[in-house]
Amino acid sequence: MACGLSGRLIASYILVTLAVVVLVEALVLGYQAPQLVNDAQLQAQLIGTAQSYSQQLARRYPAGVPAGTLLGAPASGHRDRGGKLGMAPPDPYGSTLTVPALAGPIYGHSAVTAVVAVAADGTVVASSAPTRYPPGRAAVRELPAAAIIASHSIGKPGGSASTPYGSVLWSVWPMGSGGNPAAGSAGPVAYVYAQAPYSTGFMNPLRVWSELGLQPGGGALRSGAYALLIAILPVGVLFGLLASRRLVRRVRRLEQATLAVADGDFTVTLPASGRDELGRLEANFTVMTRQLDSALAGERQRATGDARTAERARIAREIHDAISQHLFGLRMIAAGMRRADPGNRQVQAIERISEEALCDMQTLLAELRPAGLDGAGLAPALQEICAAYHDRLGVTVDASLDDVAVPAPVEHALLRITQEACTNAVRHGNARRLAVSMSREDGQVELAVRDFGTGFDPAAPHVGSGLTHIRDRVAELGGTVEIDSAPGRGAAVTVRVPVP
Repeated sequence: MACGLSGRLIASYILVTLAVVVLVEALVLGYQAPQLVNDAQLQAQLIGTAQSYSQQLARRYPAGVPAGTLLGAPASGHRDRGGKLGMAPPDPYGSTLTVPALAGPIYGHSAVTAVVAVAADGTVVASSAPTRYPPGRAAVRELPAAAIIASHSIGKPGGSASTPYGSVLWSVWPMGSGGNPAAGSAGPVAYVYAQAPYSTGFMNPLRVWSELGLQPGGGALRSGAYALLIAILPVGVLFGLLASRRLVRRVRRLEQATLAVADGDFTVTLPASGRDELGRLEANFTVMTRQLDSALAGERQRATGDARTAERARIAREIHDAISQHLFGLRMIAAGMRRADPGNRQVQAIERISEEALCDMQTLLAELRPAGLDGAGLAPALQEICAAYHDRLGVTVDASLDDVAVPAPVEHALLRITQEACTNAVRHGNARRLAVSMSREDGQVELAVRDFGTGFDPAAPHVGSGLTHIRDRVAELGGTVEIDSAPGRGAAVTVRVPVP
């Protein structure tokens, strides 16, 4: 089970890590794609656009481009085919941009796709957006400084720059078919400047992924992404092992504890190794085993008590059916012999001893065959004990018993305490009169058994264990015991037990 849990945890770590890496790569590709894909394609199209306009203007205006000429392709209103003012989206299948001619005012401060013809003296001659780049104004104030510097070199320069109207990609091309323009071949125009807004949006990662293979260096980027995904596998396994090792160890310990409980060992305890769900499960498991152990101990105690009660009842029956009958017969024979020979002291002694033995036997039977609760309540059970001593032993019992409701353990303990106190009074105190009372007041049940027998000294050592049993039972219930006695004036046992 633990191995299966560890494997599932490791697999989940790998899957989650892969999902996170794929998501991050998709976001990076989506947001960085303009630089990786569109920028390279757009830069090439800008170079082609600047070169194309340079050649077209040289052919169309051999004497020089008239100042204020509106460049660009006619557009419907001020919006191009992309639907956004001044934006000429790259044509995936073309090498140039369709630059819209924006004759009217341009609202807003966003960058636009534009073409500007610049004279040798650095002034704007013509443009596709005259309201943004008006003729006669110095190009150095309108165009990126890098573009002005690049216009003095031969080649196909280009780059990106930040302008007052946003970031753009740009390119310049000398006037003519290529290289430096011939002197006087294109009038005042020295070079053509082309720009397009810098692509900064989110792109479809799948499209970026497919186009990376077509870009220089794109294959290396794709290989790096694949290598990162492959490297995640051992990393996920390592993190899964490290993260699941302690959890698996705790689960295995819990499994061993459950097997021990299944084998009958209810003394197993688990230390709570955390405050998480598994830690609470360990704590609850320990509480459960302790409760089970306590319940089984109580069940064994009750079973032992039931067995003891059954054995006492069996012994009581044997004594009643055998020994008591013999003692009764012996007393009857001694009584007959005394009547026949009144002066025979031996016969009188036999009659007296047999009568005392029979009385002791009846007391023992009353102890061996105690009254039970039988669901009738504590007061009726105590009343039955009092009646048994009166009927079997001829002891007068004054009973004052309130009908109180107490938990079952308290009922059982008070019943046994009453039996023990009455037995001690009759057997050891030779009492012929008892007073038994029970009442409830201030959250306590008070049980008192008083006899009018010979009494005893509570401080003196005693051979029997009856008082010890009474004290032990009361201590288990959290109560108190008071014993008031002295030689010659009887004894009183008062028990107070707290009840809810």
